[in-house]
Amino acid sequence: EILQIPPMGVIGFHPAILPRNRGRHPLIWALVLGLEATASTFFLMDAFADSGEIVSQVKVEIKYEYDAASLYAKIAKVATIQLKEILAMLETGRLNKERQDSAISNIWRKRTQEDGKIDWRMSSRSIYNLVRALTKPYVGAHFSFLGTDYKVWKCKEYGTEEYPNFEPGKLLNARDGRLIVKCGHGAIEIVEMEPHFSHVEAEYL
Repeated sequence: EILQIPPMGVIGFHPAILPRNRGRHPLIWALVLGLEATASTFFLMDAFADSGEIVSQVKVEIKYEYDAASLYAKIAKVATIQLKEILAMLETGRLNKERQDSAISNIWRKRTQEDGKIDWRMSSRSIYNLVRALTKPYVGAHFSFLGTDYKVWKCKEYGTEEYPNFEPGKLLNARDGRLIVKCGHGAIEIVEMEPHFSHVEAEYL
């Protein structure tokens, strides 16, 4: 009933390529999954989540170096331009409307703390994507060692074709301020984390 009050409807926003990727945490999931693009989408709200007619959609490239903060900033910049165009349409009393095809839609679920846990059996690319998706201003990806939880804010892929005979979780380097860990495929160098990792004598995480 509330949505029926405004004569031209209620416009909502979702940073995804609707009708695909409806639901929760769209920027985080897009980065975690390593998608190459998302979108800034405005739509007419209906009784369901992110399913109303699209009034404006602009595709946004997700570059390898983007993280949660930089992708958010890119989306916000694009959305600002769209808003000006939408306001101009509203002044004329006419909106562009495109019905969504629910047959090709999917709905992303709410993430949990477990979704942010680093499993060293993952590939270096998967861990890199997880870390950049959950970095500040979000809660950070994490791993546990000897009863302490460590937040990883930034990392980079390291020697993706090296160390084929080393097991996941093996510390390749824990000295000189560098923490390099073997993954299921490749390795990860942790660039920024907290608290400080002092277990330089450890062999495995």
